[in-house]
Amino acid sequence: MATRRQRIVDIEGTDVVSTALMTLLNQFPGLDGREIAFSTLSDTAGISMFPTSGAVVVENSENVLGEVHQVCAYPFDIVYRAALKTDRHKLRVKEFLDTLGKWLERQPVTISDTEYHLTTYPDIGENRRIDSILRTTPAFLNAILQDGVEDWMISGQLRYENDYKKYA
Repeated sequence: MATRRQRIVDIEGTDVVSTALMTLLNQFPGLDGREIAFSTLSDTAGISMFPTSGAVVVENSENVLGEVHQVCAYPFDIVYRAALKTDRHKLRVKEFLDTLGKWLERQPVTISDTEYHLTTYPDIGENRRIDSILRTTPAFLNAILQDGVEDWMISGQLRYENDYKKYA
């Protein structure tokens, strides 16, 4: 009989990373005065980041001195909701999300003829540091709601390391 491995969640890390990621997302130069919300959308429009789970510990090691090293993954979705009437509008939303994902991956992006490049990730505390943010999907149409409102989405994963001493 196969045993099921219990997943460890970094509860504190989930809170810290959620806050840092929201701050980072709202620094995206392509927002044009819009704001990305946390886990909330109106019925007709908006952009929001939804964590898909907490920060899961992917690797966990401990030495004899009680020093713990964890590699953690924080999966998330970014949803862009809008009533999109034309193919051109749909392509602009897809391009916006793909550009946001590319920027989060620290690739150079061009917005309104200006090149932007995220050079560093935010500091998330003395024990934790962000290693990478990667898209796990390109932008895609996730749902068609009433009155022609559509949800376009990208999925991503933020990976970070957490180091702490178990014994004081």
